[in-house]
Amino acid sequence: MTAIAPTRVTSLPEPSGRRAGLRGELASEWTKLRTVRSTWICLAIIVVAGVGLSALVLSIEAGRWVHLAADERALFDPVRSSQTGLFLAEFVVGVLGALVVTSEYGTGAMRTTLASVPRRTSVLIAKLLVVGAVVLVVAEVTAFASFFVGQAVLLGQGGTSLPAGSTLIDQVHAANVPVYGIGHPGALRAVFFGGLYLVLLAFLACAIGFILRHTAGSISTYVGVLLVLPLIVSILPSSFANSFEKYLPSNLGLGMTAVTTRTTDFAGILLTPWVAAGVLAAYAAAASLLAGWLLVRRDA
Repeated sequence: MTAIAPTRVTSLPEPSGRRAGLRGELASEWTKLRTVRSTWICLAIIVVAGVGLSALVLSIEAGRWVHLAADERALFDPVRSSQTGLFLAEFVVGVLGALVVTSEYGTGAMRTTLASVPRRTSVLIAKLLVVGAVVLVVAEVTAFASFFVGQAVLLGQGGTSLPAGSTLIDQVHAANVPVYGIGHPGALRAVFFGGLYLVLLAFLACAIGFILRHTAGSISTYVGVLLVLPLIVSILPSSFANSFEKYLPSNLGLGMTAVTTRTTDFAGILLTPWVAAGVLAAYAAAASLLAGWLLVRRDA
């Protein structure tokens, strides 16, 4: 008879029962964000279109300068005009912010994500922090690049550098289009707020994604708030529209990137930069709080 050798049984370690915390969720969200091709496409569009569109607009403004009337010259803001690319970038960050959330709901992966963390709100916080950090870096690089490239375009078109202590009269009577340096009063703040504007919009888009949990619906709602809502307000009676127009997210962005009070107070439709930033931050915070409340109370 042949002896049968005993089989050695190796016991597997018992599951610890531990679930990922905020730190682990941050790492997970960063991995998910950077490994998706659409993320890099969106970020590339923000940089290329942001800088390119701003340079194009300032080149056109430089060519029109000698034909502008005094009141039109007074309204020209070289810094705010250098951030024209925000008009396109604001829609791109909205798509990115919404997809970060709704893509997981569409594939069903959100159920796994929510099951792996002790608190559902950790998922919301992690997504906001990761998306906000990425958008902040890219948006600020784009904002400052747009400013310096834009002012270089103006100088290349024969622009006149105005000193920091220049007045509105100096700008109106300048023979060539005026050029501001980063040290001009309000310029550094306006450029920084240009990037911050995109970050707050990304937060808003993420929150909408958690609230609606549907890609098409979230993007449509976001675009409606930025583009359709101003059109609706514009057809309302002026006595009613003027009370709300300055609080629209698109006009808040214009207010945040303005340098001088002559533009922020123009026609009463824009708030001052710091107030505009505060109102938009309040919108993003309110939407995030609602998203967190719904996330805790609804099924995945």
